[in-house]
Amino acid sequence: TRRPPRYAQTAVDDSPPRLLSGPAEPSNPALLMKNIAVSLTGCGLIALTVNVLKQPLILGYLLGGVLVGPIGLGIVESHVQINELSSLGLIFLLFMIGLELDIMALLKMGKVVLVTGGFQFPICAGVMVGLFMGLESIGLSFGTGPYASMYCGMVSGISSTMIVVKLLGEKGETDSQAGRLTIGILIFQDIWAIVVLAIQPNLANPEILGILKTFGMIFVLVAIAMAYAKFVMPAVLYHTSSNLELMLVMSLSWCFFICITANLPFVGLSMELASLIAGVALATFPYSAEFNGKIKYIRDFFITLFFVGLGMQIPVPTAGAIGRAC
Repeated sequence: TRRPPRYAQTAVDDSPPRLLSGPAEPSNPALLMKNIAVSLTGCGLIALTVNVLKQPLILGYLLGGVLVGPIGLGIVESHVQINELSSLGLIFLLFMIGLELDIMALLKMGKVVLVTGGFQFPICAGVMVGLFMGLESIGLSFGTGPYASMYCGMVSGISSTMIVVKLLGEKGETDSQAGRLTIGILIFQDIWAIVVLAIQPNLANPEILGILKTFGMIFVLVAIAMAYAKFVMPAVLYHTSSNLELMLVMSLSWCFFICITANLPFVGLSMELASLIAGVALATFPYSAEFNGKIKYIRDFFITLFFVGLGMQIPVPTAGAIGRAC
């Protein structure tokens, strides 16, 4: 299942937008460095074993998180202790997706992307919600509350952008027609996630104005990014083109400038969505391939931590949970 990204803040939540969900904890640099060292050591050992067995490295990262996390050795007490840093991996990943995303190529695929992306989530989520409600009616429990089966069905109808894109990259299929179609569907899934997250805080009485405000802010952010990319960034990149290192720094500055703009309280969008928009805005420049080549090593480091943190969130398996999964 996919951990839903906080792509939008709703009208119900008046607090400043946070990149991460979960309780805030006091920052302790020494503890953070220790947890990162332990996490990388654990996932490295497990990933080596997994690679020998010819399994995906993501499995090794997840099992590494289980090993050093609360249900394993307990060296890292909570995933929250590394999440704030590891979520930078998702920002870098979406920025790179944006840099590689050829909007014109997607549009040329026309109805295939629009119809498949537009209807995949409603159809799959609807089928799975019906299935979980049927299982619940015969006595299986999927959690407390009146919407437990609905939540299970909805998360079953959506994929993990990070996992899918990472696997496409490892197989070299990102630029293939199937890869572009897959990324297009993932983008539509993320748009549906925005709608769901906007409605979710008050399912009995959805805030239509909150949803409209969210999409309005997305449109404004896209317009700002495209205006900067057309009138400001060409001059900036032209004057820095003689120094590749400086160009890389400027591209990252651009990414986080858009992220900070999206994170303003009156805008209320997330950094993840903003990084995708920032990447798409730079995709038309001839330097995008160089940016991707340099950023991917930074991205891989933070993505590793992301999956380790995800592994730490895996609960202790029980017979009941395993039975329901089977």
